[in-house]
Amino acid sequence: MNKKLIAATLAGAFAAPAAMADVTIYGFISAGVEYVQATGGVYKASGLSAKDADQYEGRVRIQNENSRIGFKGAEDLGNGLKAVWQVEQALAVDGDGTGSNWATRNSYVGLQGGFGEVRLGRHDDAYKVIGDSVGLNVMTNTSADNSWNQNAIYGRAGNRRLNTALYLSPVFAGFQAAASYSADEERKYAGVNGDERTNTSVYGVAVKYAANGLAASLGYNHSSDRDNFIQLSPGIVNNAKLDAYMANIAYRFGDAMIGAGYEYIDYDTYKQDSWTVAGGYQFGAFGIKASYSMLGKAKDMNSKVFSDSDYKANQWVLGATYDLSKRTQILAYATQIDNKKAATANFGVNAVTNSALVSGTDPQAYGLALKHSF
Repeated sequence: MNKKLIAATLAGAFAAPAAMADVTIYGFISAGVEYVQATGGVYKASGLSAKDADQYEGRVRIQNENSRIGFKGAEDLGNGLKAVWQVEQALAVDGDGTGSNWATRNSYVGLQGGFGEVRLGRHDDAYKVIGDSVGLNVMTNTSADNSWNQNAIYGRAGNRRLNTALYLSPVFAGFQAAASYSADEERKYAGVNGDERTNTSVYGVAVKYAANGLAASLGYNHSSDRDNFIQLSPGIVNNAKLDAYMANIAYRFGDAMIGAGYEYIDYDTYKQDSWTVAGGYQFGAFGIKASYSMLGKAKDMNSKVFSDSDYKANQWVLGATYDLSKRTQILAYATQIDNKKAATANFGVNAVTNSALVSGTDPQAYGLALKHSF
């Protein structure tokens, strides 16, 4: 057979599926060099100072800054209905051990239409989707990321969860609502006698308003089993219920942004709140950003190894960005967390690792990174 004909046939065979598919490839690669340390901890059980071996002494590290790659697409089903899908994967660009399985980030299949959008898969819950959209996490996807992690200071009740159904409403006059349910498919037996079933299912609702530079959101999350969230006090039963509430607001005028947020979590056996303030300004290609967040007292605790105030923590973040192009950016940041002797707050991204017995360490990071989006 003619070689040209063979080549044309093979090219057509491979090109046909690509032509029929509506697939977008997206993501970013980001890595930086930073100086990090976290020292000064104590042992919860005794209150004694941590040993040298349990301290995270100062060091320089080359760090992946939450890089990822994603594939997404849609098919028009007619009558205003679309099938939508997405697969997003974390990338360990510096070999730091980030999960190598596919679909480690928001990955789903769903339907979109006049009713809104329904997604099924691994996904951020409604509390996080809506709350994060206000933009108070000013140095997101770096080691100075300060929210959306159960060990962080702010946004601790929101998370990316397995087995999740998410609903996003259409936008009406600037308002959008969301609801999510994350199922516990295992329902393991636990308890002192092994005869109690866990229930780590989480459901939540949230609403956002955005118009004329103003963005504001309210969110609620409920878990029947607090294993989904950080446990700050020894002796608290694992199956205690909890409820989380969040309110955020931000205003953008010209090239400036200011905002604030408040979160209150009722852990059933104790209660704790946190708040954050943030701001930024863009000078052409150059931007500056700052935030300050505080984790409050642990109130109404059944078991008090330490006092309420010993569970407090705060974090400051300073950052700057410079756009080399529409897709390439330089980032500089500095951040420090001050944990009181019973607190264990850590970075939301690239957390430092200390002994599990040690609390009260004070993580800090100073870094310079390069980010390219595609």
